[in-house]
Amino acid sequence: MKQKLFILSMDAMVREDVAYMMQKPNFARIMAKRAEVDKVCTVYPSMTYPAHTAIITGCRPGKNGIYVNSKIKPFKDGYVHWPLESRNVRVENLFAAAKRAGCTTASVFWPITACDPNIDHVINEYFFYLPDEDIEETFRRQGSDETALQAVRENMPRFRKSKRGKGRGPNLENTLDDFIMGCTCSLLRNAKPDVLALHNCYIDSTRHYYGAFAPEVYKALDQMDIWLGEVLQAMEDAGGYEDVNFIILSDHGQMDFDRYTRLNVLLKEGGFIDLAPDGSVYDWRAFCKGGMSAPVFLSDPNYEPLKKAVHEYLLELAKDPRWGIEQVFTVEETKEIYGTYGTFSFMVEGDGHTTFTDDWHGECSVPVEAIEGYRAKHGYRPEKGPQPIFLAAGPAFQPGAVVANAHVTDEAPTLAAVLGQTLPQADGRVLHELLA
Repeated sequence: MKQKLFILSMDAMVREDVAYMMQKPNFARIMAKRAEVDKVCTVYPSMTYPAHTAIITGCRPGKNGIYVNSKIKPFKDGYVHWPLESRNVRVENLFAAAKRAGCTTASVFWPITACDPNIDHVINEYFFYLPDEDIEETFRRQGSDETALQAVRENMPRFRKSKRGKGRGPNLENTLDDFIMGCTCSLLRNAKPDVLALHNCYIDSTRHYYGAFAPEVYKALDQMDIWLGEVLQAMEDAGGYEDVNFIILSDHGQMDFDRYTRLNVLLKEGGFIDLAPDGSVYDWRAFCKGGMSAPVFLSDPNYEPLKKAVHEYLLELAKDPRWGIEQVFTVEETKEIYGTYGTFSFMVEGDGHTTFTDDWHGECSVPVEAIEGYRAKHGYRPEKGPQPIFLAAGPAFQPGAVVANAHVTDEAPTLAAVLGQTLPQADGRVLHELLA
């Protein structure tokens, strides 16, 4: 019998949430007889795109090519430059294994899946920054076939561009998550894919805005269970779900922070960023990308005098507790420890109470209350904070089986094994202990 997989990434769901969700009717309905990993280790930095790429490929960030969420922006243009197309990923993924197994495949808002040749029906993750973007045409350019576009059309009443203003956190009127879930249900009914991967950001957005364990987070978890109910109904409409393997996983946790450090302001003060009279960046030799860890890029990473000067400057900054720097890694160190390497030269790790920003203006450090917006973040070393989850239930999994520790790169090889396939490039292993 051909195995079927329904993979739901609940972005930023953590181990501490599982007991609460097991009290909810739909989550409990599919996860009562689950296999699971007790402690899941994610990638470094613990960011959404690096983690999801590691999850779906089984490869660590250096090998798969996705080690940051988006490109650095020394020259602001008002956009977030997310990697969109699957060609950005250097290794094969679970969808390739699924096609070898003869499965039909679908993906809804899984990162970096645009134009993936191994996904039959794809609705790539994209957040629509321009007011005049044609929604259907945008998805078409990113590889959506007619079946996927029909799902988009059916759910346009649920489409909401972000209108988050001051004092307004994420809700169903200003996020795309409700639209995403509607599209998923349409694909389940209309296409009946054997393998479907879905990424929902609602828990992540709520934690960011209100705090890691704020009361609003539990309302977001409640909403996730409502959406799960819609998914189950769609599966019943399509013929049932008794033979489906349900996978609920996540990419990272979050931690509250109390300080913003503008590391680029400090780099400017150190002589590594030059500004034009209008305040824009005129030239730069070192520039960071924000998060609870901050990769630092050099204009010429092969120029040893620059590399030495920046490294020494960062180490000096780390001695001053005002900036919240716990450690400064070289790229050679992150490669050895975490399998993370790329075009950055250093990774500045925060102290667990500090997040770094991309800004090059303003005070070097300000309390969290000084800036409207996030109250919790991620990106820190994977050993820190609440940990992500991996839960699985269905005919391919052993009810009650528990693996004490695993890495997110173990997930794709395990799911490929369910399909009778392997991922030869994967760094992770098959979690045979979970399989029936």
